Amino acid sequence: MSEVLDAVTPYASTREHVLDEIALVRARALTSVGGLGLGGEPQEPVDPGPDPAAISRRVALSLASGVELRLPRLESTFGLLPVERAALMVAVAAEFDPLFRSICRGLQGEMAGPSLQVGTIVELTTRALDEAVDAAMLFLPDGKLRINALITVEDPLYPRDVPLQALRVKMDRRLGLWLLGQAESSAPAWLERILPRRVLGEARLPEERKVDLVAHLRTARAEGRRTIIELQGPVGVGKKFVAEGLCAELGQELLVADCRAMLLASHGPSATIDRELLPAKLAEVRREALLGGAAPYLDHYDAILTKHDPAARATHDQESREVQASPTFKMPPELLAFVRELPTLFFGIEERYEGLAEAGQVVRIHVPFPSPAQRAAIWQQTFEHLHAEVDAEVDWTEIGRKLALDAARIQSAARSAVSTASLRAHGAPSVVTRADLVEASRHQLQHDLKSLAVRVDKTYRWEDLVISVDGYHALVEMISYAKNAERVYDEWGFGSKHSVAGGISALFSGPPGTGKTMCAGVIARELDMELFRVDLSRVVSKWIGETEKNLARVFDEAQRSNAVVLFDEADSLFAKRTEVKSSVDRYANLEVNFLLQRMETFNGITVLTTNFEDTIDSAFKRRLTFRIRFEKPDAEARGSLWEKMFPPTAALGDDVDFSELGRRFEVSGGNIRNAAIRAAFLAANEEHVIDQDTLIRATLREAREMGVLIAEERPPSIFDDAPDEEAADSSTDPSPPRDPSSPPPRLVPITRRRK
Repeated sequence: MSEVLDAVTPYASTREHVLDEIALVRARALTSVGGLGLGGEPQEPVDPGPDPAAISRRVALSLASGVELRLPRLESTFGLLPVERAALMVAVAAEFDPLFRSICRGLQGEMAGPSLQVGTIVELTTRALDEAVDAAMLFLPDGKLRINALITVEDPLYPRDVPLQALRVKMDRRLGLWLLGQAESSAPAWLERILPRRVLGEARLPEERKVDLVAHLRTARAEGRRTIIELQGPVGVGKKFVAEGLCAELGQELLVADCRAMLLASHGPSATIDRELLPAKLAEVRREALLGGAAPYLDHYDAILTKHDPAARATHDQESREVQASPTFKMPPELLAFVRELPTLFFGIEERYEGLAEAGQVVRIHVPFPSPAQRAAIWQQTFEHLHAEVDAEVDWTEIGRKLALDAARIQSAARSAVSTASLRAHGAPSVVTRADLVEASRHQLQHDLKSLAVRVDKTYRWEDLVISVDGYHALVEMISYAKNAERVYDEWGFGSKHSVAGGISALFSGPPGTGKTMCAGVIARELDMELFRVDLSRVVSKWIGETEKNLARVFDEAQRSNAVVLFDEADSLFAKRTEVKSSVDRYANLEVNFLLQRMETFNGITVLTTNFEDTIDSAFKRRLTFRIRFEKPDAEARGSLWEKMFPPTAALGDDVDFSELGRRFEVSGGNIRNAAIRAAFLAANEEHVIDQDTLIRATLREAREMGVLIAEERPPSIFDDAPDEEAADSSTDPSPPRDPSSPPPRLVPITRRRK
């Protein structure tokens, strides 16, 4: 026997070793059934299988030779006892050996189904009664095999209904493939193993803070103390980047778990969350962390907290009589146990969660959204790493100010811009332009404003506007505020001197159709920002507190997306507060108070439009940066508006006189636009160019529908079947009296411009 052991050679791979172990399990199973076939008939002598002593010797030689054997690594990592190791190998054999599965099916009976049972594993791995009882205890929830996700046991809803020996056992197929060397990792898709880079120096934290964090982690490791680090901040600001840098300083891998995907019972649009999966999923995280010596990072860990909602237990009558408390979150016991079992853990969340302190002392790190100057620096660093050439006209300060992207999206946008420039170059040296950067960045802007607001197309330019001189200068000044905010507030120190938000708010007031929304679009276009009009039907709710929540989402998403927020008909939300005489007045005032607070802290651009400036609360007016009044255009301005309404390709007749149209029809710019489009359709239907007569007909119809009386005379050919010949021939009186037989126009008050 010693000569045989001396002749063994090391295993060439982990696959060869595991196959020997599976063959040994099969041989023992055949011996256990007494050499009988599956039908009970006598069978040839059973192959004894590999010699256990030879397997042990080969394992020792392989480890000494530096061959990676994953089963011994698994055994030593989790400290498996011989009986636990034997039970695990039975599960591995049942997963991959068809003959062994047939043997198990014969032992269990056809009614047991294809799954392996606890009783079968106990029968194949033990002999004495006390050994069998101890082996059965391994499959309880606190057993080492289960808490480390080495096997899974299907526990019934009511444990008394199914004996322990009849419970079904299965091993994670990913773990089995990893043992065989068929997979580099046994981690599921929602787990990502990161080999950290030394990037802590690039993290956006104070240098003193970085030094203190590294020293704290090293001291805690040396003293054997557990370290819990919570990283707070908006999505994509670099929380994982900071954790990666800290792990690199410790020489440890980082294991990132996406807690939002962890509890999904299925995939696709109809995916549901199953909180019963939490213990098993946390066990998988623990298994992968211990196997790789990695520090777990639970990203979005608020998704696995237990939500305690008092309103969920309230009856309908209680909801109508009482204001319920807000939902709270609690640490589930499975998460508390998980935290106490690992030395170093990272938690990622958007807002600080105080309940994490239940698990021990917590080091909290706030990672803010990058400032414009930091974004500009990230853009420059990214293109330096990509070794890409950028057009000399690209102003990184401007790009950092206009495009509110986090570091991860900046890197993605930079790669996309480089690809776009390469396609355009056709093999020549590519140069990334500003347009490439802006277009690539727009695809990276992710926000949820579309669920609460409507995107407004920015089709108008400066040359399309006809406004007063004061209004023009106010718009230019408003744009300059946005462009120079960083210099004034940061470089010149006004932000530290005065406690004001860096946002811009403007009130556009005036009659309908005077260009208020149009000017908001021009501002957004000039600043390369999106324009979203708040949809009141999606924001205002009859439930107490829901309107404020929706408004908070509007401001939060606008801040994240770098969009201009337009509150059209703002008097419906920003109305004057009233004396509280009922609960309705109280909660209406609460909405106004909330808007006052949010507008003071909002760092973006807010535009309010209204036709009734007097109904806006005076407190809002004090907080507004700009107040611009839009008046109805005079005759000269209306003529300019008529001319600007037609594109260069429009088929206009030679007799069109825009000045005459502006003089005769005292309507707003919105009515002029409608009349111009209406005239175009009339001319297209009648198959002729857009002439003066068609424009007059379209304008008269638009005026009638708006209830506006046109005081000027009109050509008789518009409504009369046959014009008077004498009047038609007269050159001195172009507007003869109306035929008494024709219907008189509808008489309504005339709206005239205030002098």
